[in-house]
Amino acid sequence: MFMGVCMAAAEKMDKNILDKIFFITEKVLVFDGLNDVFEHIVNSAMILTKADAATIRAFDIESGNLVIVEGTGLSNGFLSQPPIKIGEGITGRVVLNAKPFSAADVSQIKHCVHKELAQIEGIKAVMSVPMKTNEGAMGCITVYRKKAEAFTEQDMLLLGIFAGQSTEVIEKTRLIEELKKQAIFDSLTKVFNKNALFTELDSKLSLSSRHGYDLSIIFIDIDDFKKFNDMHGHLLGDKLLADFAKLLRQFCRKTDIVGRFGGEEFIIIAPHTDKDSALIVTKKLIDIIREHKFLGSNGDVSITFSAGIASFPKDDQEASELLNKADKAMYKSKMAGKNCATIWIEEEMM
Repeated sequence: MFMGVCMAAAEKMDKNILDKIFFITEKVLVFDGLNDVFEHIVNSAMILTKADAATIRAFDIESGNLVIVEGTGLSNGFLSQPPIKIGEGITGRVVLNAKPFSAADVSQIKHCVHKELAQIEGIKAVMSVPMKTNEGAMGCITVYRKKAEAFTEQDMLLLGIFAGQSTEVIEKTRLIEELKKQAIFDSLTKVFNKNALFTELDSKLSLSSRHGYDLSIIFIDIDDFKKFNDMHGHLLGDKLLADFAKLLRQFCRKTDIVGRFGGEEFIIIAPHTDKDSALIVTKKLIDIIREHKFLGSNGDVSITFSAGIASFPKDDQEASELLNKADKAMYKSKMAGKNCATIWIEEEMM
C-alpha cells in the first residue's frame, strides 16, 4: 500500500524530496521507545514542510479524547492545552473524518477552538493530516507557520505519505512495548510474573547483601479460591485475582515488589524490612482484603488470604530457599485456620 502511494506521488515530486522522506522514514524505524518516535516525527514533519512548529495529537483511551503527545517550536503553554474531543476543532475534525485540512490564516477558521492560543504563539498557517489505521485515524500530525503563507498541495501530499509511514512505526513500537511488558508482567493482574519475580528477588538480595540490610518475602495464597471459582465462575475468578493484585499494589510501599507466583499465589518482596515489620504489614493487608467487597455472581462477597514470611539474612541467603520457607510458613497459616500470617521459625517448622 505504501509503495503504491509512493509511485503515484513520485510523478508529482522532485526525486530529492522523495529521497529525503525515505531517509527520514528509515530513521524512524531505529527508535525503541514511543517518546523518541514522537519526537523524531514532529521534528521531521517540520523539516519536510518548512514549517515553524509541529505537534502530534493521539487518541487517549483513558479519557476518550485527543491529547498532544509531542510538539516542537511551541511554548509549554500551547503544548499543555487541554485535550479535545474527536470532532472538536481543526484537529478533532481531521481525526473524525480521516481527511487532511489546510488554511493560510487559522484566525479565519470558525471551528478553530484555540484561536487565542494560536494568536499568542503567532501562528497563521496550519496544516493537519490524519494518522490513518485500518479502523480510521489514531491521531494527526499538525504543522504551523507563523506567517500567512499557505501550505502547498505538495506539502500536504508529502506530509500525508510521512504520516502513513509514521503511523505504522507507532503501531509497531506500541506492540513491541506491549510484548516487553508481557515478558515481565502478568497479563491478568498487571503485577510481575514468576520469571520477573525471580529476577527481581535475585537483584534485591544482592543489594541487601552488599549494603547489609534485611529483606523479607511474604508468600500469599488466597483462601478457598477454587470454591469461589466453582460458585461464581472463572470470569469473576479472574476479576477477583485482578482486583486482589490491585489492592496489594495500592497498599504496599513503593519500594515493595508485588508479583503473581502462579494461580492464586502472590509474592511481596519487601526490602529494608525484617520479619516483625513484615508481619505488621501483612496483618494490615489481611484486614484490608477481608473488609473489601469483591464482585460475586449474586452480589459482593468477602475473601481472605493466608501468608507466610521468611527473611534475609536470618532465615537464608538463597532466593529459592527463602521462597520455600515462606511457602511452608504460609501452609502453617492454612493449618491454623486460614486468614492469618505465620513467620518462619526454624525450630518450629522442622
